Amino acid sequence: MVDKLRAEFPFFSFNPKIVYLDSGATALKPQRVVDALNFYNTHESVNIHRGVYQLSQRATNTVEDVRKKAAAFVSSSPEHVAVFTRGTTEGLNLAAHILTSTKSNLADFFASYKISKTPAILLSESEHHANIVPWQIFAQERGYKLLYIPVDSEGKFNAPKGFLQSLAEKYSVRIVALSLQSNVTGILHDLSPYRTFADEHGAVFVVDAAQAVVHAPHEIKKLNPDFISYSAHKLFGPTGIGVLVAHKKVLDACDVYQGGGGMINLVEHEKSTYLDAPGKYEAGTQAIGEIYAFGKALEFAEEYKELIHTQDINLREYGDEKFHNAQIRFFGDGARMRSPIYSFEIPGAHAHDTGTLLDEQNVAIRAGHHCCQLLMQALKVSATARASLAVYNTRDDVDKLIDAIGYVRKIFRK
Repeated sequence: MVDKLRAEFPFFSFNPKIVYLDSGATALKPQRVVDALNFYNTHESVNIHRGVYQLSQRATNTVEDVRKKAAAFVSSSPEHVAVFTRGTTEGLNLAAHILTSTKSNLADFFASYKISKTPAILLSESEHHANIVPWQIFAQERGYKLLYIPVDSEGKFNAPKGFLQSLAEKYSVRIVALSLQSNVTGILHDLSPYRTFADEHGAVFVVDAAQAVVHAPHEIKKLNPDFISYSAHKLFGPTGIGVLVAHKKVLDACDVYQGGGGMINLVEHEKSTYLDAPGKYEAGTQAIGEIYAFGKALEFAEEYKELIHTQDINLREYGDEKFHNAQIRFFGDGARMRSPIYSFEIPGAHAHDTGTLLDEQNVAIRAGHHCCQLLMQALKVSATARASLAVYNTRDDVDKLIDAIGYVRKIFRK
């Protein structure tokens, strides 16, 4: 089955010697995704929504169909709609802006916005910078306090007893914004206590689903977040496109994000009125070809969802065994739920040196702080080497990784 799936990816034909272990950054693309982008650019290549001719109407229908699929992939609620963004990062910037804006009318939906205590945003030390920096920007501008769930030296959430209650007593926690899955350790965090906390205290529950959308879309649906942001390029799709999924009525009640063509209802000399969501948040021409390709990526992920899940388990179990046998330390070891992502360190070798030497062995990994500097501090390292595996990887890829790490260790023992 894996051989059949691998055959869908042209990357392997063009790079037969490369062991690609950087899917946590960007997943490879199946031929159907490549073909969809090419089809738009060669067969249609028209704009959407405003054209009265048949090609424009056909393209509009395709885009709106992908919009529905993108929302349904992570949410079971018929009231949730998808706003097209450039990816997870822009989705979280959009969420941070509208959820802290005084022009958004959120008190009718979330009781915390009626409380007069200092407003606060709850994050964790495990977050990607995309789920920290946007909140920092608007917190400083709009008087919000930033709060953080601490993590331990393996990257697991480590909140002390009574932590959430103590926060609720002091602050009006209006927003709980957390990543479901770490891009550094692969840990799938148990967010259910924080979902419950948000419900009990009338807070908005936001999930950064950049990693989890690949490995655990069912867990996203179980949590039923109020806002979900994810990218296509980690889900076997193109770069530069993603979605923010949220309840339409909530989006309609929020402030606008960007202005321009495509998001307006009426423009006058002094003021304008805007479309309802999701169009309200889609100023300008969208990445139409990428949306076509995104739709095919969603179809691929749905078709192979069982294999993706099975491969996650198989590769993690095999990888754990090989790392343990070789006595290579990786972060997140022993976590209750984890995908096959290995952030590791080799004594005496900087992560960048490790990555360079592995590349000499045709093993492609990531090296650095992975846009998670707060987590690096908790792990007590400045950087890690990271191998992130996907459904198209094999046990042979794991063996080649372990052999390549052995090569690095020999060099740095000299």
